Amino acid sequence: MGRYVWLVVASILLLAGCPTTSRRGVQPEAVSFDHPDEAIKAGGFMALADRRVFTAMAFVNAAGYDEETPGFSMHPVRIKVRQELAKRLADKPEKLQAYRSYCENVIVGNVRVFGYKSYILALIADYPFRRIRPDHELGYPFTAKALRGLPQILNEFWVTVNLGDIWEQVKPDYIAEIRKYDVEKMQRQMTFLWEYLRMTRSNSPIVVQIPDLLDHHLGAMGAGYEQYYYSVENPGNSTYGLNIHEYLHSVVNPLVEANYPRFQAKLDAYYMAGQDAPAVRDSYRQPVTFAFECMVGALNRRIGAKFENAPEWTRLMDGQVAQDTQEGLNLTLPFYRLLAEFEQSDKPFDEYLPVMLANLPEHGR
Repeated sequence: MGRYVWLVVASILLLAGCPTTSRRGVQPEAVSFDHPDEAIKAGGFMALADRRVFTAMAFVNAAGYDEETPGFSMHPVRIKVRQELAKRLADKPEKLQAYRSYCENVIVGNVRVFGYKSYILALIADYPFRRIRPDHELGYPFTAKALRGLPQILNEFWVTVNLGDIWEQVKPDYIAEIRKYDVEKMQRQMTFLWEYLRMTRSNSPIVVQIPDLLDHHLGAMGAGYEQYYYSVENPGNSTYGLNIHEYLHSVVNPLVEANYPRFQAKLDAYYMAGQDAPAVRDSYRQPVTFAFECMVGALNRRIGAKFENAPEWTRLMDGQVAQDTQEGLNLTLPFYRLLAEFEQSDKPFDEYLPVMLANLPEHGR
């Protein structure tokens, strides 16, 4: 990034009028959702029109982020927001250049969009934004330094484009989206998930589903803060029930990580075989995160097929597993097959996992 652009970014921070953190670091604070019409709640579940995610994704769209899933068009709300932002920044070329440089070099080129969203969920839920969760709680702790000035940049962006006005224009679309979520089904899916795992649910976070209409068609990410576990879903990724895949990461990742050293050579061989595939290279740069994703993908498909209990769902899940393998996530299929053996056992998943990994064939056999 050129010296001129860094000066513009620095001026944005100065205009925000406050330091990024106190000398004592971020002071923990409970999040609050103060717009009742922007949330649907039932039991331990919520569907939320999240202003943090909207603001963060409006910012990167204004800065030139135009990624879209091949074969799909941008969501109509994304098109509308992009057009409105372009009009409001047309006479502000210096700020637009600074936003673009920050997006390209810091967000897309460094922390990536999933890390960016995870960081965003550690902010207060409404403008003016500020961090309310400390560094060690961040889903990707390195973002604490990389995105240190982001809340102030977003606050300045909010004012510059009058983003509150744009939010009011598209808010009805977000309200309509959260009303599609079936919270009663989510409760049934959660009960079924833990019955399938045969494990005792150790904690009960409030599961928050967040539609993100400003990203590309397919994708989702999860992050846990305080008593909430958030699943942010791209426009084409939602079934309007529990996002089993993202929730499973909170359960499966620590179990796989704990067992990984014992079976590392075997698991790493699968990663090495798939690491150059675009789906792996772009998102799973470490062998252990690759294993997380493959295990969660396999479990998600087994649980989804059994919950729906219909032949067409089994065929659909089988097809998705095959697609994962084609895209380089080559551990998904062997895990998927080994889960059939788990289902015939009487052990809970956390106890059976070492058996499952021991029975995993060596790659290529």
